[in-house]
Amino acid sequence: MNAKGPKPLDPNTGNVAVPSFLKVKKLNEVVSYYMNDKITHSVYKAISAATSFKNVKKRQLFEPHHKVPEVGELGPKDIDLHLKRLLEDGTISQLAYLVSDSAEKQPEALPCYASFPEAESLDLSRIYLELLDYSVSSLLSYLDRKQETSKTLLWENLESDLEWGARKEAPFPQLFLYLRQAFHNEHFRIPANGEFIKDFLFELEDDLHKKGRVIDVPGYGLFAIKNSKEAVQIMDHVDDFIQSKGTKQLRHVLMDEFQKIAMEEKLYYSNTSNPETTKFKTERAEAFARALPGTPSPGTPGMLSVVLIRSLSELAEKELHKQSAERDRNRFHDIKKNLLSESGSWEKKVLLVPDKEFKSYPEELKRMLIDDLEIGYSTWETKTTTIHAFFHKNANSVRQIILSLGAATSVETWKILCIRQLVESNEPQIKSIFREPDLVKAYGKVLRKGYLDYFPWYYTILDLIGIGRIFQDMFFAQAKEKIKGQQNYLKARNHETSKKEEQAKIQEKIKEEEKIRSAEQKSKISFAMDEFYFRRSVPPTASEIQGEVAEFSADQYYQILDREKFVFIPWEKGKERMDQILCYPANESFRNKARELHRILSEKMEVLQNKVRTAEEEDSRARISKVIKHVDEWFTSHKSGSDKATPQKGKTESDDPYESFRKEIDKVRKVDKS
Repeated sequence: MNAKGPKPLDPNTGNVAVPSFLKVKKLNEVVSYYMNDKITHSVYKAISAATSFKNVKKRQLFEPHHKVPEVGELGPKDIDLHLKRLLEDGTISQLAYLVSDSAEKQPEALPCYASFPEAESLDLSRIYLELLDYSVSSLLSYLDRKQETSKTLLWENLESDLEWGARKEAPFPQLFLYLRQAFHNEHFRIPANGEFIKDFLFELEDDLHKKGRVIDVPGYGLFAIKNSKEAVQIMDHVDDFIQSKGTKQLRHVLMDEFQKIAMEEKLYYSNTSNPETTKFKTERAEAFARALPGTPSPGTPGMLSVVLIRSLSELAEKELHKQSAERDRNRFHDIKKNLLSESGSWEKKVLLVPDKEFKSYPEELKRMLIDDLEIGYSTWETKTTTIHAFFHKNANSVRQIILSLGAATSVETWKILCIRQLVESNEPQIKSIFREPDLVKAYGKVLRKGYLDYFPWYYTILDLIGIGRIFQDMFFAQAKEKIKGQQNYLKARNHETSKKEEQAKIQEKIKEEEKIRSAEQKSKISFAMDEFYFRRSVPPTASEIQGEVAEFSADQYYQILDREKFVFIPWEKGKERMDQILCYPANESFRNKARELHRILSEKMEVLQNKVRTAEEEDSRARISKVIKHVDEWFTSHKSGSDKATPQKGKTESDDPYESFRKEIDKVRKVDKS
């Protein structure tokens, strides 16, 4: 359902044209014998008396069940007769509004009638807009009261859709708003004006969209959501359904494609700086749609889950990016707050992050930390890695760091020198603190602690005999040069180590991407085979499948078949390899396909056995016979734990690679969220 579309413009003004249902004639503009009827005229007067802007707000426009003064009681047929006369004359217009009195029942429309609003305007626009406002309020009230779309409720509807599809009008009232159907009820004995319904629904939906309360789900209706966070949750629930109950009956055709998507997902989330995305949920939904029988479209069994994912993905993706940005901002503000901690300890006020950990930070978080004008940043090289160091440039905070370091008894030398580097790198912003003699003295004491390891070994002796201070400035200068040289050397070495690690990661990523490409190639061939085996019930030859995957050259095609261990089955007309029957790789994951293959081909064989066969059907029978024999032999040599008298402890019925990937992905995503 979609009432939206461009509104016609008035050729005279260029503005949106006033629709005909909002235009009514004045009584003196009508020449009609209907008005000679006393009752018809009385009905008109009753409608006219009720037509006012203030009456709309009170829901007191004229309705078919209202009494008509001067006439008394009129039955439904009688009132309808006179209303039809007035509508035909154009002296009144039938309008409507939505009411909602229950969370269990969809909102329904009620008809009302209005005549020319003498003192207020030239048409019924103001009254119409007020009816719209009232209807929007009714809808919002209904949405606020109705049961939330829990996983249980959603799955119940998705299961019903998977079994039956949308076989009736308004089939999922717990999920969707069916506003067009609201105008088809017992109150509309006179059918609602089609132009009115179209315009009214356009405005209603537009308002609900702007308020972020509904999403268009083509072919089904308006899906109500409380906010964009719920869109993310709904997508998670639908994706869970597709991966479990939804794929149960299609496992044999979805496994290869789902495994490929799982490999992509695992690779994506292995980079912890990547934000969460709906991409893989959408890919699974589309794969599921391709696997459904026939030519699926909205309304056919199983498509509700797919169309929901398609409709919610854009909103959910924006929400995920928003949440990711919010997490980065919150984490940044937490770090900044901790750097400005009231604690006097330098360890609380300085953040030291090893390079490997820093690289795992989201890009936006790294940018905020480095670019913030109130945070000081520098790097320091240790013997094993580059350290990214941060402190707050607040003068009092830096003062506390220096005093805390001066009072500390056991601080690693590299940490003291790293903080010295922080101070010197940001000296212009914090120079005011070095006007304090006591702090300068404390800072000198800190530097002495850091430089002492770089003084000559005999400095201690000179200090003991009281002449160390004479040479101290010279030793400080020498220590600075040693530290500078060491930093340059360590920087080059750490950079080389980091470069090697990055290259190793790139090589690993290339390997994973190559595995994904291989899985994609295998999946394309398997998908083409599925069409023959599971839809046409005819085993294909290698050349027939080659014709379906034209993107592969002949050499590449047969290389893929050999690499992935697809099975070639000779038969009477297939001595050459290209004419042999092509079957799926005979590994342990073949079990799901094999069961379905055996069932479908056995049924087809039974049909062919009991009829006079054409030459083409005879070929099919011969092919089917060969494949059934191959499947039987495979099951004989690959008995599962449930087939054996004494199943091995801990063994599952099948080694489903997709399931193992799902578990790995869940682990990676949990680590990322934490």
